[in-house]
Amino acid sequence: MKIFFIAAMFAAGSGIITAQTIYTSNGVLTSNRNVSLSGRNLDFQSTFGHLFINGTTGYIGVNNTTPTETLDVIGNLKANISIFQGNFPSASQYETFASSDEMNNKSRVIAGGALLNPTTGARTFGFYDYPKSNLLPNGAVFMTVQDRNYRSRYRFWADNAGGSYMNLYDSTQQVNFGVTDDGSSNITVVMPKVNTYMCIGTTSYTDGTDNYSLSVNGNVRANRVKVYTTWADYVFEEDYALPTLEQVEQHIEEKGHLIDIPSAKEVEENGIELGEMNKLLLQKIEELTLYTIELNKQVQELKAEIN
Repeated sequence: MKIFFIAAMFAAGSGIITAQTIYTSNGVLTSNRNVSLSGRNLDFQSTFGHLFINGTTGYIGVNNTTPTETLDVIGNLKANISIFQGNFPSASQYETFASSDEMNNKSRVIAGGALLNPTTGARTFGFYDYPKSNLLPNGAVFMTVQDRNYRSRYRFWADNAGGSYMNLYDSTQQVNFGVTDDGSSNITVVMPKVNTYMCIGTTSYTDGTDNYSLSVNGNVRANRVKVYTTWADYVFEEDYALPTLEQVEQHIEEKGHLIDIPSAKEVEENGIELGEMNKLLLQKIEELTLYTIELNKQVQELKAEIN
């Protein structure tokens, strides 16, 4: 049995209807078929939704009878691979834009999430592929994540022939973390906020009541380390109470270490502050210098007496 496509062909006042076979009972088309909607919509309806074609715009809607894009879907999509090439797939293409808004609208490849700006089409996630143009001579790629208050929280920018940057922002648009390549092999990593802590090999940045911006559980290697701290020139001030050598000797006999210097047990338990320890070592060197100067005076006086 054949299935027929019924086309109403009414001659003026005749009411004649002709039938045309378009495919056989097993669903095979008898020939190529072109359907002209001529401004009329086509709506395939099922129990669970619609497949709708707007006969004027050609837009297709799935579960959507008012599509505003070539394919406008209300529901989930499933696919193995999705390729979005944007409006400028040629790497050598050059464009002229009247404004940055026009450039953004035409260069947007992916937009996802809530609509934040109807004028620019910005959403909470966006990926842009900018061609070479009067506004961007080299072209660039740009990816952004914004919160629903239209505040950037993540940005990645790469000039096609230059540098790049990646920034994480807080809700006030201040940078929390940033990496910048200036295009000349100069890389900068910044974490500008005071209360910033980096942990390597550990999850703790505290030691007792102290917080450390950099906490490393492991070895640290460097060519130079520069520490800003107070210094020990106070030893040379007139009111400095220089311990006598007898006091130093007594302290060593009782405590087993120099005055003001932590013991081996304290160091093993608490570590040392590099800057503070260097200051204490300098303090002992300066004290030794004073002892040496005093001893030299005594030696010179003895020599004078002998002579």
